[in-house]
Amino acid sequence: MLKHALKYVCTFQLRNESFISRHLSIYRKPQLLKPNLQNLNVQRTFCVSKATAAKLFYDYENAFAFSVINKDANDIPVPVSPLYEITTLEEFNEVLNQNWRRSSCTEIVNALKNVTGYCISNGVNISDTRFDKLVDGLMDHCEKLSDTELFELLQCLSEIPPCDSASSHNFHDVWSCLDDICCWKMIEWDIEKMFKFANIWYKLNLAKMGDYIFAVIDRLTKKADRLTKDQLVHVFFYFNVCRKRAVDFEYEYALEKKINEMNVDEVAVVAMGYFKTKTKIKLTPIIETMVRKINENSKSIHEISLAAIIKVIRLSKPIRVVSQIQSMLDQLYVEMDRLSNLCCLHIALIGTGIQTPHNKTIQKASERLVKDITDLQKVRLKDIERLLNVLSMFYFDPKTEPDIFKVAHAELHREERLAELVQYPRCLACALNYLSIKNIYSYEFMNKVLDLEYINDTYGKGARCLPRELLLLDASVDIECPDYKGNRLPPELRRKATKWVIEYIPSNDQPKKITAADQLFLDVIDTVKDIVKNDSAIKIEHIMPHFSRADIILCREKKSGKFVPPCGFESYVLGDVMFPYKNESLEWYAISILGWNNTIRDSTLPLGNMIMKKRQLEKMGYVSIFVIWSEFLSLPKESRVEYIVRNFV
Repeated sequence: MLKHALKYVCTFQLRNESFISRHLSIYRKPQLLKPNLQNLNVQRTFCVSKATAAKLFYDYENAFAFSVINKDANDIPVPVSPLYEITTLEEFNEVLNQNWRRSSCTEIVNALKNVTGYCISNGVNISDTRFDKLVDGLMDHCEKLSDTELFELLQCLSEIPPCDSASSHNFHDVWSCLDDICCWKMIEWDIEKMFKFANIWYKLNLAKMGDYIFAVIDRLTKKADRLTKDQLVHVFFYFNVCRKRAVDFEYEYALEKKINEMNVDEVAVVAMGYFKTKTKIKLTPIIETMVRKINENSKSIHEISLAAIIKVIRLSKPIRVVSQIQSMLDQLYVEMDRLSNLCCLHIALIGTGIQTPHNKTIQKASERLVKDITDLQKVRLKDIERLLNVLSMFYFDPKTEPDIFKVAHAELHREERLAELVQYPRCLACALNYLSIKNIYSYEFMNKVLDLEYINDTYGKGARCLPRELLLLDASVDIECPDYKGNRLPPELRRKATKWVIEYIPSNDQPKKITAADQLFLDVIDTVKDIVKNDSAIKIEHIMPHFSRADIILCREKKSGKFVPPCGFESYVLGDVMFPYKNESLEWYAISILGWNNTIRDSTLPLGNMIMKKRQLEKMGYVSIFVIWSEFLSLPKESRVEYIVRNFV
């Protein structure tokens, strides 16, 4: 047995806990440690069985995907058949209260099969101490299990009522042991048998905790180009279930060859595998095929499939297929009435990945959500936050009745949403951030999210953990909320956090390679020098800590029109909102460079956060000048001076 264990350690990389500590659980101790449920990343009802079919948070997406990969009835295992059905408590106790360490594997498996029906009928699970002797016997003889007996054991575990957690007494010993056995045996299994066992591990909802499915994915990587279309879909389903490892390029290369053979639901399963592992699709032909599949099936596509494909397209940010995506959205617009609010929201969200809005679908999604926004079952807090993301990014006002921004602001304050605010605390700060772009603020919730204790509990301690949205809210207090009296970020924390969000100021002699964005910044500086004729009159500074790129600050005397060195910044430190020195004889200019990530794709229109920046700069006392990358770079050098000068008042 130790020989097999060492072979397995050398063959597979374990992901959850060390093999030795897990395998030594076979030699059971009388007293088990109490599991730490707070650190255990599993749901309480984590086993999918008959007894848990009505669990509170049912994973419809995974259930749909599982039905797609098991469309053949032969793929679904039938319930175990006991040799002798136990019906009474006396029989149940008599079977379990034996010295099973002297029994064979076959007898132990048969005993578990015989008591399965009684466990289901009476709500008894394997963590019951009456199973101790049977589990002891199984631990002694587990390496002798045949493939059939191994599968039957796993099937019994999936049917018996679930334990409180994966660390429950008896249950952890059994599933971790069987996980190791599966990993040892799979070396000699064919692909279909691997999938058969993987399916039963999925039904147990232990895919992310065990090693077996990870081992299957690892083992098939080198065979990816030889997998059939159905086998490839199976693999992507397991990526979706595990969620802990990125999709290997070998699978993507194989997918490029097979995706045209897949139907739209199978493509959706593939999309789930990419999205849940946060892996972007690198090969453009795959995305083009996904778009085409949606177009071909737009009138009949299931909304789960549609949402899954749209989410991975948004994640991948496929700039090369923007025109195809816009055409796809034209077709989907007419189908939105039959789709759920959530699916409509994902249709609207796709534009955020390619920085290109599709106004009709955004309008339709806004109208759908605002209609049901007070219904907690139809519209979640997360949905409101995501819709605000779209609207604020493109500074789009759908002009709904009632106004979407006002009702979204009101929904945050409803007592009925309190449970969601607790469950998804990060959504609150994001929603407040998006509302602030539209100059809408909630002092009550700003006071809450800027509380240091709340920040430490939600995001963790340390400046690096502080999200940009909190920096934005805190800085906006100085600019747009003069009557705010609530919590603020400590100055030292704000200073340190600013270092993590700002971009360095490029220079011609920097050791780091000059990027295209750096070169744009340097070209603008050179142009400004030609205007000012005095290098000391130019100040490059992060005057707004909630925006990553520095601005070029100029100060000019109104009477003479001469540019003078900017003064009054000596008292500021990094992280401060730097207001211009107030003097009626001076004019202040802030030149902001808008790169390709700050404008709507293929246009000169700034994104919502840049519109907010312009508004705030003007409130601070600067004349805001935007240098749009596409306009500036298209001009010859002699015309660039005029491009900037025409903005001076």
